[in-house]
Amino acid sequence: MPSSAQPQPVTDLTITSPRPLQVIQRRTRAAGEVLVSGRAAVLCDRIEAQVTGRSLSGDICPTWEPVPLFPATGVFQGLLLVPAGGWYDVEVRAVQGGETVAAATVSQVGVGEVFVTAGQSNSTNAGQFPIQQHSGMVSSFSGRHWQIADDPQPGCHDESTGGSPWPAMGDALYAAYEVPIGIAATGHGATSVNQWAPGDELFQWMMTRIWQLGPGGFRALLWHQGESDVAMPTEDYFAKLAAIIAASQEAAGWHFPWGVAKVSYHNPDNPRFETTRAAHQALWDAGLAFAGPDTDDLTGDHRDMDGLGIHFSPKGLKAHGEMWADCIRAWLDCLLEQ
Repeated sequence: MPSSAQPQPVTDLTITSPRPLQVIQRRTRAAGEVLVSGRAAVLCDRIEAQVTGRSLSGDICPTWEPVPLFPATGVFQGLLLVPAGGWYDVEVRAVQGGETVAAATVSQVGVGEVFVTAGQSNSTNAGQFPIQQHSGMVSSFSGRHWQIADDPQPGCHDESTGGSPWPAMGDALYAAYEVPIGIAATGHGATSVNQWAPGDELFQWMMTRIWQLGPGGFRALLWHQGESDVAMPTEDYFAKLAAIIAASQEAAGWHFPWGVAKVSYHNPDNPRFETTRAAHQALWDAGLAFAGPDTDDLTGDHRDMDGLGIHFSPKGLKAHGEMWADCIRAWLDCLLEQ
């Protein structure tokens, strides 16, 4: 039986990178490298690209830059040095004999700060209700596509559907740095550090996102986990998370930073446990991770179930995200001054 599907039109020029709403990690305070790639299905002797929009220092003066072309296949690929900022339009054109024969544009591309997140439920969408970013400058990566970072965050292993701290963190970081913010969430609720052991499923899930972003493709990994391990001896938790950190950096092929939150809260009657708290502190002291927020301080109406729960209310999610932003700024500002 013949297919009823209609033939798909041939696109004269296809852009595979960057993607809409993608945030590219800047390499310096001022700029980053944007990979421009795709395929031209028309005869052409060169490919050119330009970026338009507003950077940290003002509107970009657009200039057509050559992109390496492989004529036999029409494939093109190259890096453009782009000022930090956005959102930008990335325009690509195919030229033959001085005439433009095909063109395409990708909109809302940013050069800014990107973070991978991992851990248990308070790193995923376990908050009482979803929250939204308000700046319009925070984007999330699912592993397949980028989207505005309203909850629920895509890409979490547990496919949770509630609220997260990441929209609020992104808004606060955008307010501080005035560049787009990218989030790639990978966590799974109610998990022990044991379930993130190198080689196991959750470790591989996290590493897949890290590999997709590539070397230098994000600023740091943000870890919120420990509530499930309050009965574990401090030295055991420390050793296990230290091993995960080392293995992740080795598998990635570059020494990306980790930020680790101090967390142990269960409920108002059990607000903190020194076992995991001491392990998190030891990781900071050993220089294996920079200091993330102490979320055990978020009590009362910051928590769900009228303050009785382990997860966060919308008020708590906002506070949690802003605490992460403060910790990141304390660490990142020193790096950007170098």
